[in-house]
Amino acid sequence: MLELPATYRTSKLILAANNKKISMTKQPARVFSITSGKGGVGKTHVTVNLGVAISKLGHKVLLLDADMGLANINILLGFQPKATIQDVVSGKAKISDIIVTSSFGVDVIPAASGIPELTNLSEEERLALMSSFEELGDRYDYILIDTAAGIGDNVMYFNVAAEDVLVVIDSEPTTLTDAYALIKVLAQRCGVRQFNIIANRTPAGTDGRTTYAQLAAASDKFLRDVSLKYLGSICDDRQVSEAVIAQRPFIELYPGSKASINIANLAKKLTSKARSKTPSGGMQFLFQSLLKANN
Repeated sequence: MLELPATYRTSKLILAANNKKISMTKQPARVFSITSGKGGVGKTHVTVNLGVAISKLGHKVLLLDADMGLANINILLGFQPKATIQDVVSGKAKISDIIVTSSFGVDVIPAASGIPELTNLSEEERLALMSSFEELGDRYDYILIDTAAGIGDNVMYFNVAAEDVLVVIDSEPTTLTDAYALIKVLAQRCGVRQFNIIANRTPAGTDGRTTYAQLAAASDKFLRDVSLKYLGSICDDRQVSEAVIAQRPFIELYPGSKASINIANLAKKLTSKARSKTPSGGMQFLFQSLLKANN
């Protein structure tokens, strides 16, 4: 299991000092992490458009930009945040102050480049962060986390805290190698056993199952007790690039495109999917699990 640095752990005394009770609900928000072993596979595009697609189904959606080094969600949605999660960490703002309601039906917690690793936050900063996230209560049905790429500590923590892990891949050999490495680390160090695979930028005439099969074969051969599920694919579509230039979600700008149809199908599949046995309970519980890990 992942051993968190001592500086990252929050003691029960610190949590008690917060003196705030976290209310349980019958249907807490579902938390999905969208992650990848390698950058450049379209992970953030998937997060943004999947969030918009889920909101179109009538759900309240929050996007968390957890790529602390390269924040891009705001760029794809065409806005410049006045404040970011860094301001929450530093005590300059509350979480409610930084949430941006986009014009595309989703709320966003924007990140800022250069935010310290969560592992390097002081106990006071971690306590302030958790207190802020408790304010969100039960406002959302779905929370989508856009993690950084790779196998860094922050990537591990957000994926462990999420209820479901969605790994984005494409057909490049290096992408598959890095995705396998990510899955291996999450399984062996963190105890994550179930992964949902999304094949992105699949060539015309294919559905990504061949790419998925390559990853699944390696997992079946070398990783014990790990389950990979093929969630679906998103075709290679030039209109995706056009939407990026326009700084709008492609499902909004080109709703009839093949990629948009693919994303809409993924949204329907995810929202109809039975939830895990241990739901996270929304954003406040997400951060509670992050900050209390291994106590």
